[in-house]
Amino acid sequence: MVKGNRSEDKMKFKYHTDWFLDENKKRVPVRRPRIEIILRKNSEVKSSSNPEFRTHGLVDSGADICLVPRQIADVLQIDLNSAQKKESTGADGKFDTYQTQIYLELVYRNMPVGIEMVDVSIPERDPDGIDLDQNILLGRRDLFKKYEITFNEVDKTILFKKIQPNNR
Repeated sequence: MVKGNRSEDKMKFKYHTDWFLDENKKRVPVRRPRIEIILRKNSEVKSSSNPEFRTHGLVDSGADICLVPRQIADVLQIDLNSAQKKESTGADGKFDTYQTQIYLELVYRNMPVGIEMVDVSIPERDPDGIDLDQNILLGRRDLFKKYEITFNEVDKTILFKKIQPNNR
């Protein structure tokens, strides 16, 4: 983890290219504000009881908190407590989720930058046929409190500028 390093004060990420089939079954690229991340159950080093999952997450200014698919939570061995279950609303309507926390790191220049524990919603069950890493959302609650985030659609980049404690 990069701690106290100036490289975490300002980070510029290129949009990630996703590939889809159009109506003619031709592969077409779609560039999105998805960045490489590492997820773990807690901040401890990766181990058999604290595995990590490295993937991409969509930086979503419309999402209140992060959303992680149930299958990924199962891989990370996240304990889901029925007392933390609630109804959530997304683009596809209402669905039941568990509210918990996961340790999040952003991967910048091949180095992990710790964001710390973030609030996440985990669906009670994943919809059939979903592409797991297409369904990770990085919401505002924790990430946007630590970084001023600027989306540049022309350059297809996202700029993360660390918010200094005296500027909050």
